Amino acid sequence: MIYKSTKKQYLLLSVCYGAPMGVLFGLMYASLTVGIISGAACGLLYGLMMFLISRGLEKKFDKKRAEIAGERKIICDGAATVHGNGGWLFLTEYGLEFYPHKVNFSRQEMLIPISNLESVRVNGRNQILLATKDYVNAIAVVVTHNKEWQKQITDAIANSKVETVNN
Repeated sequence: MIYKSTKKQYLLLSVCYGAPMGVLFGLMYASLTVGIISGAACGLLYGLMMFLISRGLEKKFDKKRAEIAGERKIICDGAATVHGNGGWLFLTEYGLEFYPHKVNFSRQEMLIPISNLESVRVNGRNQILLATKDYVNAIAVVVTHNKEWQKQITDAIANSKVETVNN
């Protein structure tokens, strides 16, 4: 399952950006009309740009998705941010794989085997915290649909423990 941003999220982005811009322009020009019009225009343009950027990223990672799907089963995937780097997160039958996009300071990929994951919890509205056996601190990952990610990862951890016991 691919987790994508929804229309509601783009609308919220538009409002959260457009409202302060409207107040700023309204105060700069001492006009309520200028504030409302400029706030609406800025918000709509910002929401549209974020929509276009995210759809472009989805298209770019279609190749990676096909490559991974040829080698292992993908449980779910979606846009994510790890350590301030944007990219795409895949949960496969073997673990979590993060591939950053090209516009980052760091292009380091992250691979966490399921056997190394201890737990996952939701932190805030768009974040999951991954507790691993290797790191003292949890790894914070920003994703959309974080509760669904939490469920999928928790199920994968439980299934890997069952398979380990059976073997």
